[in-house]
Amino acid sequence: MNASDLTAAAGGVFVLGGLAGLAGYAVPGLSATSLFVTFVGLIAGVQGLRYALRRRNVTVFETETGDTERRYRVPVPGEDADRKLSASGGWRGTRGSSGVRERIRDAAVRTLVLRDNCTEAEAEARIDEGSWTDDPVAARYLGADASVPLRTRLRLAVRGDVSTVRATRAVAAVERLRDESDRRQSEAPRRARDGREA
Repeated sequence: MNASDLTAAAGGVFVLGGLAGLAGYAVPGLSATSLFVTFVGLIAGVQGLRYALRRRNVTVFETETGDTERRYRVPVPGEDADRKLSASGGWRGTRGSSGVRERIRDAAVRTLVLRDNCTEAEAEARIDEGSWTDDPVAARYLGADASVPLRTRLRLAVRGDVSTVRATRAVAAVERLRDESDRRQSEAPRRARDGREA
């Protein structure tokens, strides 16, 4: 008699015992419900043990995963300008920041041309004079001979990354000009409409 025959015989005995218990022929001292619960528990235990013993002899196969996927690095807008700007240094910022300075200067010229309806030469002259902004740091960064207060120079020197701060202030000054230009353009139709109504 092998293990499967023994298991089948035990299962048959338990099934007959369960049916007898359900029919009312329970073992003296046990109620039908406790006998049924015990029977179900024993069957579950035997089946669990049987499956566990069968799984002991099964060979386990593992799936090998490849290397993790390498992500494609997407360039961030303005990253090249940041890289060029970080290569520069010092108060004058002469080591590599000329490309960034020229890009900011071109944006300032275009903004002044659109905002004030002037020629490029006039806009260049205003930038060279420093009259295009009230920020002396931004004006000096774009080439004007504006005097920067000693206190501001010291504060920038203590911060360490002077050229980045100067470029950031120049960009902020150009953005203020552009915002003023946008505000003027949005107010123009309203002023024209108010003039017609009056």
